[in-house]
Amino acid sequence: MNAGGSLRILLTIATIILTGCATETVAVRQANMVIVVPGIGGDGAVYGQIVDSLRQHGSRDCLRVSDWGSSFPVFFISISSHAWHEHAERRLADEIVQWREAHPNARVALIAHSAGAGVAAGAVARLPGDMRVGPIIFLAPALSPGFDLGPMLRHATVLHVFFSPGDFFWQGIGPTIFGNYDRRHCSGAGRKGFTLASLDAAEKSEVIQHPYQPGWKSLDNDGGHYDWMAEPFVAEVLKPMIDQQRSASESASAN
Repeated sequence: MNAGGSLRILLTIATIILTGCATETVAVRQANMVIVVPGIGGDGAVYGQIVDSLRQHGSRDCLRVSDWGSSFPVFFISISSHAWHEHAERRLADEIVQWREAHPNARVALIAHSAGAGVAAGAVARLPGDMRVGPIIFLAPALSPGFDLGPMLRHATVLHVFFSPGDFFWQGIGPTIFGNYDRRHCSGAGRKGFTLASLDAAEKSEVIQHPYQPGWKSLDNDGGHYDWMAEPFVAEVLKPMIDQQRSASESASAN
């Protein structure tokens, strides 16, 4: 059996494992959209929590989770397989393109957690022409600190990166042993942030990095790998970042 056939079997197994865990899409008739890209464990309650928090606090966007990962033990393959990554990135890129074709002036925002940041980065880099999306929000990105964000930034309005030095296992020990999404064996950018060394000045200006702040404890965020999805944190910190990014049609109306 060739590599492509093996990958299709693994993807089928993952789909079966994940059946029943999908987060329901909210407000499908809205033009603006927020896509949540989960980590290697796939969709689940913690990502549904992001959707619920945005909805409960007044979001009028279409809210959906774009699943790609897999539960134990298949996730050991999904974190390191180039073929798996390429499949996930192309699928997400196709989802974005199809949405924008149906809603040309819509704002498309992405919230990507852990290895989902790699999927989001690869997908956005694949967008055609001058298509731009954003804001893009990385939560504890499982990418190496030196990962080249340049190809993605050519299609992004702004990138917000949230990281925590206290993320010892998932962004410290784990990627050092098993590797990050980009297969670099080191602490991830979710613990240290990105170095941005490969970017020019204009590209660097599009990246806003947010190290963990002790004040976020009051928003149920203790700086752990999964604390970024806490309902108060999503409502008070992430939602305003999305809302302040106007869609093309809203910007035209304001001028």
